[in-house]
Amino acid sequence: MPSPIPRPLHVLTLVSALAGALAASASPALSQLSTTRGWSFGAHLQGTSLTPEGGTNSSGGGLGIRAGYGFNRIVTGFVHVDGSQIDITEGGSIVGSWNLAHAELGARFHFANSLRRWVPYLETSVGARAVEVRDAEFAGESAGNVTFNGGAFTVGTGLSTYFKPSLAFDVSLKWTGGKFTEIDLGDIVQRNIDIDAASFRFGLGLIWWP
Repeated sequence: MPSPIPRPLHVLTLVSALAGALAASASPALSQLSTTRGWSFGAHLQGTSLTPEGGTNSSGGGLGIRAGYGFNRIVTGFVHVDGSQIDITEGGSIVGSWNLAHAELGARFHFANSLRRWVPYLETSVGARAVEVRDAEFAGESAGNVTFNGGAFTVGTGLSTYFKPSLAFDVSLKWTGGKFTEIDLGDIVQRNIDIDAASFRFGLGLIWWP
């Protein structure tokens, strides 16, 4: 018995149904433009400034790396380390080659949407901060290498813009406060000092989700 549906119309209906099924199965993968879940690794260039208590602002630049794990699309735990060379203005009490380093453990909170290529975030962390002065001179006398150490607390914000779901260009701004509580002079370590200091970091880099 011949089909009541004309053959050309029957073929067109079948093709349309198959095309619709393929589009439905492919659309979730095509629509995802960003991710924040799972392991991620990043590296960046940064501009840095340091302002000690009662002192002047000094700036410089350096590098940083991070590793993180996204527990869900919002919260990512991370470990971050960076180092910068700071240019100290002439006339300071300690003269030498200044280097600033941070080591932090923290959490990043994404305002994530997998349908967007851009993801803003806030973050906070705790850790340690150190300033090393190489070939230091104090009051005209050589002091060797001098290191200031102390705890630090950081808050920051940033924006990740995705080239593809697993790779993003990252822009970040961080403020770090805390105290230097120890001075290491090599042969002598002086503890229980109390020097407030603030540092700012502006970073440009890449983050990769393998």
